[in-house]
Formats: sequence, structure tokens, C-alpha cells
Amino acid sequence: MGCKRLATRACVGASSLFFAIYAHAEPTATLRLDTLVDTQRGGGVIVIETDMNTHSWASAEALVWTGGSTTTGISADALAFSVRMREPHGFGELRIGRFLFASGAILPVQIDGASAMARAPWGTKVELVAGVPVTALASSAPPIEVPGIAWLIGGRVSQLIASRMTMGVSYMQRREGEEVADEEAGADLSAAPTRWLDLAAHAAYDITSPGLSDAVASAAVRVGELRFEAFALARSPSRLLPATSLFSVFGDFPTQSVGGSVHWKAAPRLDLWLVGAGQTVGGVYGGNASARAFLKLDDRGAGGIGLELRRQDVSTARWTGIRATATKPLLKTLRCGVELELVIPDDSSKGVAWPWVLGSLAWRPSTRWEIAGAIETASTPQHEFELNALARLSLFLGAK
Repeated sequence: MGCKRLATRACVGASSLFFAIYAHAEPTATLRLDTLVDTQRGGGVIVIETDMNTHSWASAEALVWTGGSTTTGISADALAFSVRMREPHGFGELRIGRFLFASGAILPVQIDGASAMARAPWGTKVELVAGVPVTALASSAPPIEVPGIAWLIGGRVSQLIASRMTMGVSYMQRREGEEVADEEAGADLSAAPTRWLDLAAHAAYDITSPGLSDAVASAAVRVGELRFEAFALARSPSRLLPATSLFSVFGDFPTQSVGGSVHWKAAPRLDLWLVGAGQTVGGVYGGNASARAFLKLDDRGAGGIGLELRRQDVSTARWTGIRATATKPLLKTLRCGVELELVIPDDSSKGVAWPWVLGSLAWRPSTRWEIAGAIETASTPQHEFELNALARLSLFLGAK
């Protein structure tokens, strides 16, 4: 049976259970409609999410991407469509449908299938997942179906020690027919041995193509209003983050880094950060540094102003950037936000400067619905001018 058919059955099954749950309960359901429009292709996202109440035993979610028209009509793809059933005290959970499974150090994967979790009172936690993979890599783009017959199994076992340390091991294997397409094992650790010290580390090893695919280790010390952190990381191409801004587009690439950061709470509403790291990419050495400040406009944190300066100098990524953000409630029901980035490359043949601007506005006249919109424009080496728009209508069914 092909992946398409399995995906369809998973979504239909999740859909039936979704409406069965909604019909036989009195939930506080959330219905959200997102429509994305850009200059090169039209598309939209429909999100349906329901949660019975704080102590509910079941919830459901659906997220469907609708792309541009094709020869057979409007294209659509379910990014997520699942039902989750959980024990009210957190000792067990079952999820069925299409969803993103992420646990421990292994690579997040989108599947059509089921996952189960069981937690013991003494701190042991077991997670299992099985199904048909939809994407091989985590990505901000719509999923790409895996050709042929493919299936995936994986899981994680972790143990809480003395309420101060958690250790876990994880494993994932994806097969296409009888062949192993991907296989990965990982381990993770997080600990807070004292009130002023935090330790964290995780590593993932690619068994199919032997080698370390991802590794991160950090240690943080708090002294009064200061927090010092030292970190080291190694990242393969499969671990790159979604491109959500120019800084993430030009600053995220396969690399090995060692560095540190300082966070200073200079005032009740003012936070300052300094970050620096040495990097190597393909045997070429370099580094990056940034300074960031964020000022809250009120004690509730409803609005704020941020400023960041960044320097990237390694391999072909040599640029200086500045980023400014601002959010502010204009009225009790109206909120606006602005983000601005400007990247100046060392190589002027690629452009004198690359700007990126995002403006957003949200209006919530009642607790039952909200309207929000955003406009994004940018100039990059690939596109001299790019314009995108996002509109969102949210309905909160059952809200008072």
C-alpha cells in the first residue's frame, strides 16, 4: 500500500475521531484560519484545534496547506491531522494521525502513524513511535511524500534522577521496503545540580552514513543578575533551521562552533546579551559575535523594543547585520509589531545591502475571535524584491 493511501486513511481516521470527540463533549475549541499569499505562488493554511479543558483526556488538531491550482484543481496537503488522548495526571498519552514527532537527540520526523508515551511515578519515561514517514527532514516547506513503500519506528527512554537530572537515549530507523534508508541513535542529558548551575548536552549519530550528525553541550552559571554560558556544537546540513529571517538564512549552515554568552538583567525591564563563538566550516576558520538588548515597555511584558548587532565572518558568510523589533498594544484590543533587519555583505558584488521588513497588526475585539495580518518584504541575492502577506482569522468556540 502506497504512502498516499496510508496518509489518506490516517487523516480520515483522525477526522472521524476528531468530530466524535467534539460531538460528545463540551469543549473549548479553537478554530483558526490562516491564508498565506505571496508574489510567486498563492497558498493557505487551515488550522483546527480543540482541547476539552485543562484536565481533558483528549484533544485534536488539523493543519492543512492549500497551495496553488494544478491541472486537477486546487492542491492541498495535510501537514498535521491528529487526535491525542492522555491520562489526566500525565502518566500516559496516545497520538494517532499525521504529526511531527520530536524527542531527545534524534532528528524530528513527520509521520502518518501513532506514538505512545508512558511515565512511571519513579521518573522513568518511555516514548514509542511507528508509521509512514512523510518528510525525511524537518523543514518549513510543505511536506514531500516519500516514494515507494516506507515505514519508520523509533523511541526514547529517559530517567529522572533526584529531580535534578534527566538522562535519555533515543533511536530512529526508516526503511524503504527491505532497505534501511536512515538510522540514527542519540543520547541527551539535562541537569541542574545546584540553583546556580545548569548543564545540558545531546548528541545524535548517523548509523547509515557513520558520523556525528548533531552535537550540543552547554554549561550555564548564574551569579546575581548575570548568567554566563559556555557552549560547543557541531551541526550537519540535515539540522539546519527553517529560514524565518535574513539572519537565519545567512547565519545557519553546517558548522562546528565553540563559544560563550553573557546575559545581564540590567534593570527590571532591561535585558542585555553578548554572544561570541569561533567556527569552522570545511576547514576554514572564522567566527561570529552579537550584542542584543530588549526593553519591556510595561511590567506585564505586553510590549517591548529590541535591538541586535551581529557580525558573521567565516567561509563565504561574511557580513554585518542589525536587527530592530518593536511590539506595542495601541488599544486594549489592538496590537502592532515591526521587525527590521539589514545585512551588509563584505562582498559588494552580491549587493550593497539586503533589507528585510515585517509589519504585523492584530485586533481582538472580544474573547471569541481575533483578526491579524502581516506584510513581509525583503531583498536577497536570489530575489531583488520579494513581498509576502499573511492574514489570520481566529474563532474561539466555547469561549466566554
